[in-house]
Amino acid sequence: WKCSTGCNAYLTPPDSQGFSPHFDDIDAFVLQLEGKKLWKVYPPRSESEMLPRYSSPNFEQGEIGEPVLEAVLEPGDLLYMPRGTVHQACCVPGAHSLHVTISTNQFNTWADILELAFPQALQQAVAEVPALRRCPPPDLLDALGVAAAGDDASAVGS
Repeated sequence: WKCSTGCNAYLTPPDSQGFSPHFDDIDAFVLQLEGKKLWKVYPPRSESEMLPRYSSPNFEQGEIGEPVLEAVLEPGDLLYMPRGTVHQACCVPGAHSLHVTISTNQFNTWADILELAFPQALQQAVAEVPALRRCPPPDLLDALGVAAAGDDASAVGS
């Protein structure tokens, strides 16, 4: 994918759960190595949480609805979860679990590229275009923001 990747190992004792329900800011490939683990995957809570740039806080069970997938992973099984997939996992009764999560696509969005490119492009333009180094007109701020929005908007701060 020509982006950063990571790999974490998770060892979970029998009859326990590692994390509360949440979503991550990475695409995750979960490879089960030992034991068994029950994974529950949920639909997005809202469109605004899809393709997040940052991981979520932990959710309460009542905040996530019903799972769209429940699967017990056994050694050799692989589960893919796109960035923003709400999920939780717990060991099946009496079994421990060891899995690795291979992660990719963290901070690999158009927004991330533009955040890097715009400052560099602006810096180059300023160096090459003298007009960008001129002072703005003295009344520029009169045409921006709440002051230029009219009487109704300026009353908000009153």
